[in-house]
Amino acid sequence: MELYIAIAAAAVCILSTSICIFFIIFTFFPHYLIRLGFIFRQYQAGMKIKFVGDENFVFCYGEKNSARLDKTSIVFIHGFSSSKDQWVANFMTLPKDLHLIAVDLPGHGASSVPDMNVTLNLDYVVESLEKFFTLVGLTDKKVHIVGSSLGGAVAGLFTARYPERVEKLTMICPAMQTPVDSEFAIQLREIVAKGTDNITTANCKLVPVDLPGIKAMLDACFYNKDIKFSDKICKGFLHLRLPKTDFYLRLFKGITSAENMGLLERTAPKITVPTQLIWGQQDELIHVSGAELLKSKLPNCQRVDIIDKCGHAIDIDHPQSFTKFLLLFIHSDQLDQIEDKKNM
Repeated sequence: MELYIAIAAAAVCILSTSICIFFIIFTFFPHYLIRLGFIFRQYQAGMKIKFVGDENFVFCYGEKNSARLDKTSIVFIHGFSSSKDQWVANFMTLPKDLHLIAVDLPGHGASSVPDMNVTLNLDYVVESLEKFFTLVGLTDKKVHIVGSSLGGAVAGLFTARYPERVEKLTMICPAMQTPVDSEFAIQLREIVAKGTDNITTANCKLVPVDLPGIKAMLDACFYNKDIKFSDKICKGFLHLRLPKTDFYLRLFKGITSAENMGLLERTAPKITVPTQLIWGQQDELIHVSGAELLKSKLPNCQRVDIIDKCGHAIDIDHPQSFTKFLLLFIHSDQLDQIEDKKNM
């Protein structure tokens, strides 16, 4: 009996200590919990974290499975100030035999931050992506590129420049000038009209430096306003972002310069591979009217999927719908073959 009491007492002691440690970390170091959450989700999804590069620059990326001759590899490109972790949920829900890669763009996630003497703009990001493709050996076989927001624009521009590398393209609410301006676009246009040097952390919603700022950014990304993050979690996210504030601001100024604004729309006619557009109907950052404009300019736009009750963060507002539409596009060739046989 004494042994059982001792074991029970030890168990209670361990449990209470664990609870105390968790409470302390959650209260004072929430960013550690967020990092642990990312690591656990990566493990759940089968996403292996890898690094590739040289003495000048290192890319971090997540990979699931290996390239196969009978299946097309899919490369995911995240949005502005995001990372490869944006795609973890999709790594979980897509077929388990697909070869998936999610890269951290320069200055994002765990990839190197470009030197101060580097000119940051869309061209730089596109050429960085080409370098990544070469480093990881994505040169012998065409891939399916999936990009969101900034990553969507980069994916489109990359495809136009390197069509021999791309089999299919999916752009999710890509960064562009839309026929109808969102409220965010109106504010941005007024600021940029005075010169990109006028863009500061005080007036740029996507580069928050305080708690109200990061809450406003998150709120603008989601349609579902019931999604609430506690102040502790928001502070944790902010803690992880703040060291890269200067880089984010430099990059944002570069991609919103006169020569970069409208670049995707001007380049769209050169994108000849089968293309899919996915957009949230209630996107507050990049207006859904961009879908029809791009569709009219893309020579081979095969699908336009508009998701209702969905904002800019499609992977959070409607992850199942996103996966469904992506799979329909992935298997579109097979579906076309089946339909052709029916009509014979």
